Formats: sequence, structure tokens, C-alpha cells
Amino acid sequence: MAEEVSPEKAKEIVEMLTGGGSIESINTSLALGILPLVESIGDLDLLHRLVEHAQQVAEDDVEKGWARFEHLKRYAGSIDDVAELAFHAESMEKGAPLAAAVLHHHALMLLSIEEIESAQTSIRRSLTLRESIEDQEGIVYGLAVLSRCSRLNQDWDSAIIHDTRRLELAISMQNDVLRMEALADVAHAQASIGELATASEMYQESLDFAKRLEDPAGHLVASWGLADLAEIETRYDDALLALSDTMHLFMQLGIPAPDLLKKRLHDLTALGEDVN
Repeated sequence: MAEEVSPEKAKEIVEMLTGGGSIESINTSLALGILPLVESIGDLDLLHRLVEHAQQVAEDDVEKGWARFEHLKRYAGSIDDVAELAFHAESMEKGAPLAAAVLHHHALMLLSIEEIESAQTSIRRSLTLRESIEDQEGIVYGLAVLSRCSRLNQDWDSAIIHDTRRLELAISMQNDVLRMEALADVAHAQASIGELATASEMYQESLDFAKRLEDPAGHLVASWGLADLAEIETRYDDALLALSDTMHLFMQLGIPAPDLLKKRLHDLTALGEDVN
């Protein structure tokens, strides 16, 4: 929600819901729901108060679990603390959505310390729960983590399987952002096994979505992949053109371009001059 609301509107909504002491009348669900808005306006004191309030007014174990999860995520809860919450959530009535979310986060924490096998165990369990409650979007995100595990293990065939399923779900959901992301990941895996033509087609399709969505991150990922393929085939002008388009989008949107993008454009320009 925070991404769809301007900073001014976000501040107005937050003030309306929490101003004048009205925070005391907010229930756990609403308190947790407006956290992204509060975070977007940078009010860390209010953020802390809402997290604490959500825990205090929780009416049942599931609400307490969600509030506890938010606290652990935002205040550096340990991997063991997160695992314990996941275990308790699975035993709760109607706790499957919470358990799935906590296990997903647990997998990401394990990946951050390169515990890949343990991360796979957690994300597979999360996916099983997502399947049981037919959480399609959650399944897509879970498959992305599972694909990440496969990539770290250099298991490109498995990565392609997971990412292709992500792509199929994104298409069925008519979610262009998820489709753009999945296309780029399938393209990367295809390139890694030498299927350069297939990779190029999928990167281009991902780039087309990124252009329509005016998504700078998606644009960068797809154009970077196309530039990699172009460099492999010594088509340096094509690589430069792909990344220049991304630079123009960042400028058009008034967003600072990543330093890596600037450096690669500089290097490609110098390389092209040397070749010519």
C-alpha cells in the first residue's frame, strides 16, 4: 500500500489514524497494516509505538503471533526466535498463513548466513502451507527463494523448474510485475546453461514489461542481462545501447542511477573505442 500512496497522502492517513491519542483505539490488524505507511514517512518513534501497541492489544494467539513476528523482523530477532515462532504458529488454529510467512522469513535469514540446505527445508515447508491455503502470490515468492537456493548450489535445471512455475503462476494471476521478475530469472538460468537465444528472448520480454511499467529495477535487471549476452558475442554497441536506455529511464524518473551502471557504461564506452 505504501508504494501506491504519495508521502503527503501517507502522512495524512497516518495522522488521521493515530493523531490525538487515537492510537489507543487501533486494533492489532490495523496497527500492523499501517506500519508500511509509517515507515514510508520515516516516523521511527511512531513505528516502535505501533509495534508495541499491536502486541499489547492482540486478542488471540494468531494476532499475538503476527505482532511478535513484526517485532522480530524489525528489532533483529534471532534465527532461533523466528524458528520458535514458526513452530508455535503451525500448532495454532488458522495459523497456517502466519507459519508460512515466518518460515519464509526464516529461510531468508538462513540464506543470509549461507545455510542453504536448512533454508531449503524452511522454504519448502512454507510452500506446503501456502499451497494448503491457496496463497498464489505467496507461492510465487516462495518459489523465488527456492530458485535462489538452487542457484547458489549451481543447480540451474532446478532453478529453471522453479522459475518457470513462478512465471506460469504470474501469467495466470495477470500480475505483470511478478511476470517481469520471473522472466528475468528464467533468462538468467537459461544463459547459465548456454541457451543464449532463449535467454535473450526472455530478457527482452522482461524488458518490455519493465518499460511499460516504468520499473527502473526491472529495467536494469533485464538490460544488464541483455548486455551480458551481447558482450559474450562481442556486440559491444548493443550492450552499450541496452544499458544507455536504462540510464535514460533513471534520469527520466529523477532517480539516481546505481554506481555500477555508471561504471559499466563507462567501461563499455572505452571498450567500444578501443575496438573501433
